[in-house]
Amino acid sequence: MSTPVISVVPVVAVTVLEDRAAITRRGVLQLATGQQRITIEGVSPILVDKTLSATTSVGRVLDVRCERTVAPWREGRASPATALRADREILVAKRDGALARSRAAQGEALALAQLAAAALADLAVAATRGVTTPNAHAQLDELDTSEGAARTRAVEADLEVSDLVAELGRLDDRITRAVAEAGEHAARLVIDVVTDVAGETVITASYLVPGAAWRPYHRAQLMREQNKLEWQTTACVWQATGEDWSNIDLTCSLERPSLGVEPPAFGDDELRTRKKPDTVVVQAREQAPETTGQGASGPAQVPGIDDGGLGLVLVAPRVTVRADGAPHRVPVGGFTSAVQQSLVAIPLRSPWVHLRARIVNTGTQPLLAGPVDLVMASGYVGRAEVGFVAPGEKFYLGFGPESDVRVHRTETRDRDDAGLLGGWNVNTIRVAVRISNLGTERREIVITERIPMSEVEQVEVHTSAPDAFLLEDHPGGEEITQVTARALDERGLVSWSVELPPLGRRAVTLEYKVKSQRGVAGV
Repeated sequence: MSTPVISVVPVVAVTVLEDRAAITRRGVLQLATGQQRITIEGVSPILVDKTLSATTSVGRVLDVRCERTVAPWREGRASPATALRADREILVAKRDGALARSRAAQGEALALAQLAAAALADLAVAATRGVTTPNAHAQLDELDTSEGAARTRAVEADLEVSDLVAELGRLDDRITRAVAEAGEHAARLVIDVVTDVAGETVITASYLVPGAAWRPYHRAQLMREQNKLEWQTTACVWQATGEDWSNIDLTCSLERPSLGVEPPAFGDDELRTRKKPDTVVVQAREQAPETTGQGASGPAQVPGIDDGGLGLVLVAPRVTVRADGAPHRVPVGGFTSAVQQSLVAIPLRSPWVHLRARIVNTGTQPLLAGPVDLVMASGYVGRAEVGFVAPGEKFYLGFGPESDVRVHRTETRDRDDAGLLGGWNVNTIRVAVRISNLGTERREIVITERIPMSEVEQVEVHTSAPDAFLLEDHPGGEEITQVTARALDERGLVSWSVELPPLGRRAVTLEYKVKSQRGVAGV
């Protein structure tokens, strides 16, 4: 066997699954005739040996294995790259500080330019009216001087960032050489190949590693004036495999090759009888209605991802993912869609009126369950969650409360117990919702209340007429217009569509009766 060939075969493609990653290394080597041994340094020491394979374009592979060694610094000696890595952390901190200074200076220069433009516009308007502004020239000079100083600081910070980035590149090369010279790598691949003809050959090695995962993460930017929404789906990837993935082709997959294929076994269902009790005990509970569509499946919980059983594969652009365990967000899809905006109030749950957007998934891929960053013209406004949404399916997102609308809810209960000779116990519930518009624009708001639904014959729920509960005049003497037009569906949800004039007030009321027979407890 000839002298071993120590080669650089970089990671070129990675397929990240839910809890592992498939690594592909590929490189071009110059080989002589006969049997040779190829050594690839810097592989992950936690790779799964039974998944290791290698191929060559010329010749054949006789054997491939992973050799792991104890790193020298773990035996009491310091790593030769430790000091270099400490210097790198200092440089990274300096680079981040220079970037922050550059962005701050650029923002300051832009704000001063806008202020100068507004001042010139005000001076022009004043001149048309024959009004003179004293010291206008000096004030404009001061604005120009401040803007020039801010732009100078931005340029100096950009130059500092450029120098630090170049220095970081040189330091990374020194760290790589120090690691290679000291034999710092804890694992390497050893591949025995035999070739009949000397020349170039393409060698490919692949294996699986744990310690890597990805989850879907979305970003929704709402443009209220245009009634449009830009949706971006990103793959949040993090890995601590011990090897960096530099400029790779990344694929995020939801295939589950390790799951079994046997159908589940049936269990026994036992039926038991019991004596009917003399007293019926009822209990109120929250029940989310089961519906299809509108992204109603609910968000999946980590560690699993709800992909609707499709086994999706999402392809990302070339990216670098360090083995630092930190999350890296990579775009894998998106779309732009028209939206229907509405203001929704659910006073039983929240005292605010919320902006809700109805969205249709116009993309070619389904949306996976996961968190969503909500962005508007003012910037980041919050975070929501979305369930699995198929292509063409509609779903809703809330973008937070509307600040200039207020809601106040009151509820009263009256009870009429049954007499000694029988009858029904009757609970009368009256709900009043008052809503105020503090803004100067007309608002249309959908208010939703809820009526309980009975599942036993001993309890009945009856809804009164829309005008059965009328509000009295406000203690201050101000009359509030009451809206009685409403809609009631089979799930017990009552909704009103209320038009609020600028600086106006409206109110809606609801009355229903809960009747229960004697001997029913819990009502």
